[in-house]
Amino acid sequence: MMHAMCSLFIGVATFFCAAAVPTNAVAQDRGEAQPDSVSDTPQSDRQQASAIAVVELFTSQGCSSCPSADRVLQAIHANASTNELPVHVLSFHVDYWNHLGWEDPYSSPASTLRQKRYAVSMGSKRIFTPQMIVNGTASFVGSDSAKADNEVQRALAKAATVSVDIKELPREADHTVAIQFNVTGRLEGCLLQVAAVDSPQANSVTRGENAGADLTHVGVVRAFESVRLRDSAGEVELNLPDRVSAADVDVIAYVQNPKTLAIIGATKLRP
Repeated sequence: MMHAMCSLFIGVATFFCAAAVPTNAVAQDRGEAQPDSVSDTPQSDRQQASAIAVVELFTSQGCSSCPSADRVLQAIHANASTNELPVHVLSFHVDYWNHLGWEDPYSSPASTLRQKRYAVSMGSKRIFTPQMIVNGTASFVGSDSAKADNEVQRALAKAATVSVDIKELPREADHTVAIQFNVTGRLEGCLLQVAAVDSPQANSVTRGENAGADLTHVGVVRAFESVRLRDSAGEVELNLPDRVSAADVDVIAYVQNPKTLAIIGATKLRP
């Protein structure tokens, strides 16, 4: 299967996007792949008991290549829920396509910064949408469902090296979520990434490349905190946007190597 890439590099032939080349060292692309349905894969005999798969999608409502990747992420989530697989999905909405006529209501500079950190770690000078990353190391065009299915299965065949346990603490306000965590295993200065995610109702896009579309998402990151694990236990508080209630979010916590960005343990909590 051939996959096309919308590039912003000067001098690269074929598909060009109507957007300015960024002034920083990381350029921006949009990837496009032919969407396939994610296989309805039951729990495999090869799956390790402690295995996990964390699937991060960098997407934007302002990018015409992204809705197909959003559907792939939804299929991964649905398959994991049906088959009770330890697969955790996060949708990071970037802000660098907001100038194309539609401001993504879920976008944030923090999501863009996280994607840039992945690019630096992977030795790349560009970022693109839709980009999917599994367990922090496998990166590919997010609408490539066959690749996504393969990488998730690969992740589930490998045992996690740390165990993560979280529980909710009493809320101080409706728009905050506080958790207590306990991590066991070789931490060695790892990071605990904690995200509050939800699956908002469909919203209609009225301008930009996806004008006229009703877009739906799963695992939209509404708040995100990164904690260096100096101790195996501690607390983290997440502050949600005013329009998001703590009762409507899940909390995903995952341990990440700060050098390789490999994700080595994860869990999810429904407050």
